[in-house]
This record gives sequence, structure tokens and C-alpha cells, in this order.
Amino acid sequence: MVLLAVVSFMAWTTGAVLGFNGQYSFWSALLVAYSIIRAWWTGGILHRYAQNRPMRDGAFHRACGTFFFRLLRLHLLSALILGSSLYVAEWMMFHQINLGVMLGFGSLFGLGYIFCDVVLDYAKVRTVVEDRRSMVFAIAAGFRFVVRRPGAVVRLYLLNATIGFIGFGSFALGYYYPVPVGLPWLLVLLLLVALGFVVVLGWVPLLFLSTQTAFFQDELAFPGYTAGASVSPPDSPITEVVAGPPTDGI
Repeated sequence: MVLLAVVSFMAWTTGAVLGFNGQYSFWSALLVAYSIIRAWWTGGILHRYAQNRPMRDGAFHRACGTFFFRLLRLHLLSALILGSSLYVAEWMMFHQINLGVMLGFGSLFGLGYIFCDVVLDYAKVRTVVEDRRSMVFAIAAGFRFVVRRPGAVVRLYLLNATIGFIGFGSFALGYYYPVPVGLPWLLVLLLLVALGFVVVLGWVPLLFLSTQTAFFQDELAFPGYTAGASVSPPDSPITEVVAGPPTDGI
């Protein structure tokens, strides 16, 4: 819920600063804000998955800061492709374009979605695991990885999508169950919406990132391999305050 609140606030701020207006104002700003926030924590989470060992607070935030601007370019590229595709699709439906053109655009939209959801994901993995600085070469490397292993990549993607669909479907089925006596419908609806956002925006992306990182390391490296430095800095002072004084092993 904290993430959702931050995304909503950033969406409103982004829309006010950039001057978005019209029916796409909120959704355009929301897509940009979500891309920025996800680009921040993706670097730290991918680095944690790649190292395959616990990370302290300082190491996690250092990884987030190190890869933030690199991954931000990939996330904004994905947001630009998907946002433009949805905008064109809405425009075509409004102007009643003929069926052949709509089918052709649907095929292009499908290819764009696959590029964003598969190629760019492996580009992020290779950026973090191999400590890449050029996102152009990272995208090319991710594309080569997918093209050379199409069967395994598709099977892993379908498995992840099936698990995510089952998780989201089980949450959605709760909507049709009878509400206990005395519990208002509005409270149940808000709870289901909150759980849906957690599943879609949190758990499903983590599922894809973890399995894709393990698959890449299994194919081209070994578990725990990262090209960057593996020295973990000490925790921040606030972490030591929360943890309390040392116990000397007691």
C-alpha cells in the first residue's frame, strides 16, 4: 500500500509538472511514475537474486543506486512502447479503422509486448549480472539470448504466466464469494483491489525476475555469479538503531 500511495502521488506530481491533460493524463503519469519506482528497486533485487546470498541494507541500496539510471532507460523505453501502442489502439477504435488494419496493428502490438516483457527483461538481467553500462548492447545481448534459446525461454515464460494467472485468479474468485454478515461490501472491495495491486505490481514481477535470473546464470554462468564488486558495505546507522546493541553472541 505504501508503494501504491507513492506511485499515485508521483503520478499526480508528474502530471502537474509535465502538463499532461486530457483523458490520458493520469494514466500516462502513472505509467511514468511506476517505471521510475520499479527501475529503482529492480537493480537491488536482481543483484540479490544474482548473488544468491543475503544482502545487508547498505549493499542493497548501493545496488539500487548503481543500476538505477541504467534500468530507468529500459523501463521508460518499455513504457513508451506500450503506452504509444495503447494510445494508437484507442485512436483506431474511436475512428473505426477497418478490420485488416486493426489486425495488423494487433500483431505489431503483440510483438512490442513480447519485446518489452521478454527481451527487455533479459536485458535487465544481463545489465545487473554482467555489470553492463550500455543499454543498447544490453538489449542486443538480451535479444541474442532469447533468439538462441527460444524453446526454453517460451516454456519458462508460460510457466511464470500460468503461476501468476493462478495467483491472480484465486484472488479474483474471492470477489464472487458471499460477504460475511456485518462486513460492508465497500470494505471487501477495497481489500480485494489492494490485494490485486500487490499481486500484479509486486509478486508477479518478482516471480519473473527471480526465475529469469536463475535461468540466465544456469545457461551462461553459474549460481551466484556477478561481474560487479561483491564487497558489502556496513549497514546504515538507522539499521543499527533498530537492531539494538550487539549481544556478543548471547
